[in-house]
Amino acid sequence: MQKIFVYNNGTGQIELNIPEIILIDEFHALMDNKRNVCKEDPEGIQHLRAFREFTYIWLAIDWLSLYNDYSNQERHQEALRDSQLTEEEFNDPIFRAACRKYRELQNSTRSIKLLQAAQLTVDKFIDYFTNIDPEERDPQTGKPIFKVKDIMAEMSNLSKVLEELKILTDQVKKDTQAESKIRAGATEGYTPNF
Repeated sequence: MQKIFVYNNGTGQIELNIPEIILIDEFHALMDNKRNVCKEDPEGIQHLRAFREFTYIWLAIDWLSLYNDYSNQERHQEALRDSQLTEEEFNDPIFRAACRKYRELQNSTRSIKLLQAAQLTVDKFIDYFTNIDPEERDPQTGKPIFKVKDIMAEMSNLSKVLEELKILTDQVKKDTQAESKIRAGATEGYTPNF
């Protein structure tokens, strides 16, 4: 999937790297002038709400987000705060549809699907090791359920798992960034006016 959003250092805001995203109904609906009306933009033509929503989408959903390693709930809370969306705005059906569509688009890429599956497996390893208690005993025999020797052997492989995950992550980022080169005629950081 191409990199849809870019950060503009000058404005401190997310901009569209792929303005064609607005051709997709769910994203086009975010840009409706009427739903973007606010005190700062009484006509809604600056699409301030839409770009706060895009900020949330990038921070909470995009796998390249700085919050990618956070839990889903932590990522949601941080993205909500950073995008300055209210709970009411977050729960807006139009916005939620755009979030689902973005997740669908992002998950359609095979390399990202593979990476997400690997990340879920690592999360399961974390849960597994969190729940191991070397002092837990079988109630009938009194013998340890988990042998320390087995736990240590399993733990010795964790660094290999993390290293392979890092290699896979770096490769997917490299592939994604190669796909994200600005195409001929496109303008980086384009903000459409409706």
